[in-house]
Amino acid sequence: MKFIAHHAGEDFPVEVERHASGYRVRLGDRWLVADIVNAGPYLRSFRLEDGTQLSLTHDREGTTHKISLGDSTIQVEITDPLSLRRKGREDELGAGGVVKALMPGRIVRVMVNKGDNVRKGAALVVLEAMKMQNEIQAPADGIVDGVFVETGQTVESGADLVHITPLER
Repeated sequence: MKFIAHHAGEDFPVEVERHASGYRVRLGDRWLVADIVNAGPYLRSFRLEDGTQLSLTHDREGTTHKISLGDSTIQVEITDPLSLRRKGREDELGAGGVVKALMPGRIVRVMVNKGDNVRKGAALVVLEAMKMQNEIQAPADGIVDGVFVETGQTVESGADLVHITPLER
């Protein structure tokens, strides 16, 4: 899964992959392999590939992550590039209208039906692309007045998935 981390005015590419019982993480040009264990609601314990063991606290509010390791604390904003593309499409749609596939893939799950009321951010469809499952979310509060896909269907980039009529404000 690919992300963009924003810290101290700079953007850094981040990529996370499952690796055996842990994760393989790319930060910029550097790859790390770590086993991570949740040791409490905000406490994480991890062991790096070289055997180094560390504990950190992690608190998340929206896309902002506050991470403390020893005496240091940083705040990082993590953004999913697909959500940035979706935001651009929301602006084009006026936050309603047809929700389209941002990439080719297979529909894993359809989570709404025609006539459903949805809130902005509600899950509409799960699209599997490049072995990753992407939850496609409602761009606005509204009513689903068309579902154009079904579970198991393969779609191309730009395919119509769902139509939402925005609620009057």
